[in-house]
Amino acid sequence: MVGESKAGNRKRTKKAAGTKAAGTKKSARTAKDAPRAKSAPAKTRPETTSAVDETPTTSAPEVTSSGAATPEVAVEAESKFEAPRRWAMPRLDRVEGVAEVDAPRRFTQTATYLDTLDLALLRGRHTLRRRTGGSDAGWHLKTPGDGSGRVEHRLPLGRSAALVPVELREIVADLVGDAALVPVAQLRTRRTRRAVKDEAGTVLVLVEDDTVEATTYVDGERVHRWREVEVEIVDGTPADLEAVSAALVASGLTPSTHKSKLGRALAEPLARPLPGKGEGRTAGAVVLDYLSTQIGVLQGSENRLREDANDAVHKARVATRRLRSTVRTYRDVLDRVETDPLREEVKWLTGLLGEPRDGEVMLQRISGLLDSLEPDLVVDGADVAMREALEAEHAKAHAALVAGLDSPRYERLMADLTDLLLHPPFLPAASEPAAEVLPGLVAKASAKVVRQAKRAAAMPEGSERDEAVHEIRKLAKAARYAAEAAGAAAGTSAKDVVGAFTDLQEALGDHQDSVVSRGVVMRLAADARRSGRDTFTYGVLAEREYAVARSVEERYVPLLDEARKAAAALG
Repeated sequence: MVGESKAGNRKRTKKAAGTKAAGTKKSARTAKDAPRAKSAPAKTRPETTSAVDETPTTSAPEVTSSGAATPEVAVEAESKFEAPRRWAMPRLDRVEGVAEVDAPRRFTQTATYLDTLDLALLRGRHTLRRRTGGSDAGWHLKTPGDGSGRVEHRLPLGRSAALVPVELREIVADLVGDAALVPVAQLRTRRTRRAVKDEAGTVLVLVEDDTVEATTYVDGERVHRWREVEVEIVDGTPADLEAVSAALVASGLTPSTHKSKLGRALAEPLARPLPGKGEGRTAGAVVLDYLSTQIGVLQGSENRLREDANDAVHKARVATRRLRSTVRTYRDVLDRVETDPLREEVKWLTGLLGEPRDGEVMLQRISGLLDSLEPDLVVDGADVAMREALEAEHAKAHAALVAGLDSPRYERLMADLTDLLLHPPFLPAASEPAAEVLPGLVAKASAKVVRQAKRAAAMPEGSERDEAVHEIRKLAKAARYAAEAAGAAAGTSAKDVVGAFTDLQEALGDHQDSVVSRGVVMRLAADARRSGRDTFTYGVLAEREYAVARSVEERYVPLLDEARKAAAALG
């Protein structure tokens, strides 16, 4: 075979989105270790629009009963060639088996390619793009296949390149893990297409003459231009592909050494070895890696959030909290002038997630308390009334969350988050070794917990004290997340900090849940009283939650001591 010919006709089948690509392996995911100085050229976000060809787009893939789309799957067999300057297309109708060649059709396609910051997809011979223009506009994920040709998984265009289809992300989960998928390049291709046919009018192959302009966003913005020719089987055979390819080589083309346009555009960063996750990493790289993971969790959560799947809201809300906490704790690394507005937008999403999550927690907690009561303590159908009220509140909150996910605000937020990874507003400390910068910032976050605990201990019992104890929990989370982000850069002490503050946070979480639960019970009791129902059961639950809150306050003091000791080891 000439060039990159692959056996097998082009075949289209339907395949479930959850099927993992064959032969994939887990890949290390690390951020760039050389943060870009703030004097870098002004950042630009990849455009995702272009002139659209007059041909219709591909038909929409099937949609499952859960609402998720099933990607259309196609197996590609093609050859790719380098085109020298002033090269001209030869007469392909003289090739054996070819009866005619359609008049050339010209159109422009724009494709935004997405990958992890360390190009895990491309290193694993996968590409993910969102293409506009031409006859196949939409999302395309190309995987290596089984040797007969590359497999292309397709989904409709969707709203934006910022909203990566979860169905495609799941296929490459073994490669990318929880790392965020961000725009790494945009390719604008001026394509001239010729359909090569036999005597019956069957399209054997497509010959596509491409002039490519590629803008890459890895390690700064760069522009590359070249010309190449592709030959792809449609309804022909490998022999047809071979014959046409031979004619093109005879006219002056040479087989391409690049497996894909994206691989050619990103050849330089792709050739560099991956930075390790151990010693020697910069503070900026470590923090960016942690942020990428949280953004990746959000990218992979959307379908499950819409379905109200078990634990989906909790995981997504934790990711938003980690994002907000990290950019705040590491303000010596990331410029708050850039990150504070983004942090406020993430807070909006946290709030959207919070309502249904709090509804879940309260429904589970209060239902558990009701189940633990003696039958004679449940009067006037209080258990049924409370459950029905909480279920209705949860359903309303979930509907509001789905509306938020459908909003332009959510789309802008996801675009801004990926933009943060591509154009991090690093301060000078970001270029310094992580081991010299991050441990001190973790210790600083830990010290805030101790100071707040002293303030809370001096307060009398009541709502103000409850709020002060809740603030301890929030600060404990911030210290835990700071230690998680620092990871190995903070040494083995970071693991101790994470463990100690996790224990403290969980204990105080029980305190906060009991406080909130007591408030919810009292609110429902007021509703019941207005309806003329007996509120005895509500009072029993409120008293039990009060006792839980007081018992937690007795338990958290030794946990706080353990957290203080762990933080002190950081220096």
